[in-house]
Amino acid sequence: MKIQVFPDHGELKDALLLMFLPEGETWGKADLQLFRRWGVRPEQGFTGKAGRTRFCSGTRGACLLVGLGRNGDADLEGFRAAVGTAVRVAASQEMHCLAVDASHLARLELAEDLTAEGIIAAILAGYRFVAFKSEPGEDDGPASLLIISRDQDMEARVARAVAVAEGVCLARDLVNTPANVATPEHLAGKARDMAAEFGFGIQVFGPEEIVAMGMGAFAAVFRGSDTPARFIVLDSSPGGTQKPLVFVGKGVTFDTGGISLKPSAKMHEMKGDMAGAAAVLGLFRTLGLAGGSARRVVGLLPCTENVPGSRATKPGDVVTAMNGKTVEILNTDAEGRLILADVLAYSSRLEPEILVDLATLTGACLVALGTKVAAIFATTADLDRRIREGGSRVGERYWPMPLWKEYGIPLKSEVADLKNIATREGGAIFAAVFLKNFVPEGVDWAHLDIAGPAWTDENASIFRPGGTGFGVRTLWELLGAYAERGGEEEF
Repeated sequence: MKIQVFPDHGELKDALLLMFLPEGETWGKADLQLFRRWGVRPEQGFTGKAGRTRFCSGTRGACLLVGLGRNGDADLEGFRAAVGTAVRVAASQEMHCLAVDASHLARLELAEDLTAEGIIAAILAGYRFVAFKSEPGEDDGPASLLIISRDQDMEARVARAVAVAEGVCLARDLVNTPANVATPEHLAGKARDMAAEFGFGIQVFGPEEIVAMGMGAFAAVFRGSDTPARFIVLDSSPGGTQKPLVFVGKGVTFDTGGISLKPSAKMHEMKGDMAGAAAVLGLFRTLGLAGGSARRVVGLLPCTENVPGSRATKPGDVVTAMNGKTVEILNTDAEGRLILADVLAYSSRLEPEILVDLATLTGACLVALGTKVAAIFATTADLDRRIREGGSRVGERYWPMPLWKEYGIPLKSEVADLKNIATREGGAIFAAVFLKNFVPEGVDWAHLDIAGPAWTDENASIFRPGGTGFGVRTLWELLGAYAERGGEEEF
C-alpha cells in the first residue's frame, strides 16, 4: 500500500474519503465542511455502530462512513478494527484509493497521533502472505492511502508509521514461511541483509562455535537435526560503548518436540515457534527504516530446529549451560528454555541495561491467558510497567505473572543443578523461573511468553490467519521509553 501526503482536498482525484463516527454522536461543523468540499451530503440515520459502513456519493467525490462503536467505549482497538473494516470494504468494492483527513482523525481524540495508528492499521489490514501461491490473486486492500494534512512534520510521521508496519509485516512473513524455507540460515540471511542495508553490526555463529562457547543447553536442542543451527547477534551501533538494550528472540524454526514427540494435530503450526526471533528481526527492520535510535540495541537470536534423530538428546540426559549450571533434560519438548538459557547467560558480556526475551515458550501460558494476551515476568516494577504501558498503547497486551522463589524448589534435580520441567500445573511460571537462573546478576530482565498472541486463526480487524507480528511494536515503544529516560533525543 502506497502512502502519500497531500496538503489539500482539491488535489485529490478518484479517492474515497474515509470518515469515522462514534455511535450516538453527530457530525461536527468541521466534518460537515469536509463533506461539502467533496460535494457529499451525509445520509441521515448512520448510527456509528461498530462494523457498520455506508457509502455516500456526491458531485465531486464519494465517502465511506465507518462506525466506531459506542462513544464511551470507542478506543484504539475499536479504531484499528474500523480501519480494517474500511480496507476490506474498499477492496470488496474495488476502490483502489482511500483518503483521510488528519484533522478529522485528531478530533476523535483517541491517541496522540491517530494518523500514524491509522496508517499502521491500514497496512496490516491489507497484509497478505502469497509468497508460495502460483496465482496470488488481487490485493485485499486499496493500492494507496492518501493523508490530507498541512502539518510540516507529516511526511516524517508517515515514514515512521510505515517503518513500524514494515517491521511487523516482516515478522509475519517469517512466521508464515514454511520451515523447509525459513531455516536458521534463512533467518541469518535476513539479518545479514539488514546489516548490509542499514549498517548494523552482525555475527553469525554455527554449531561448532556454539559448542565451543560452552552452550551445552543450546547444543542439546540442535543435535538431532541435519539443518545447521545459527546464533545471530545484531548490533545497531557496532563498536559503541553505550550499555545496550538487549532483546533475545527464541528461534526454533520447527518444533517436533524432539524425542518427546508432539501430537500430529496442528504440528504444522510449529513453523511459528520462531516468532520471538521474528519479532526481534522485525524490530531491527523498523529501526533501520526509521533511521536508527538514540539507544544502542542488540538482538540475540538462537535459531535451530528441534527434531528427533540418531544424535538427538534423550530424556534424562544432563548438559552444562554456558554459565556452568547443569541441567537434567526430562522433556525434550521443553527446548525453548534451553536455547534461551545459554543466550541469556551470553548476554552478560554485553553488560546490558535491560534484558528482554520473547518466546512462544509454553502451551500452559496459552491455556492460562488465551490467544489475545501474553504473559510478562519481570524482575523490576519499572520494566514491567514500561512494557505493559507501551504494549497497551499499540494493542499488544500483557498480564503480569510471579517469579516467587518458592517456584524454584520443584525445578531442583536429584542428579544436576536444575531440571528443565517441573509440574504440569503452573508450567509457564516454572519455565520463567528456570530462565531466571541464567540472567546476569543485577540486570533488569523481563520474559515475555507470547505463545498465545503470536499466531491467530482469525480473519478480522488488522489480522489475517497466521503470524501476527506480535512484539515488534512493544519493543519499538520500549526503545522510545528508554530514549526519553536517558534524556536523549527521541527518535
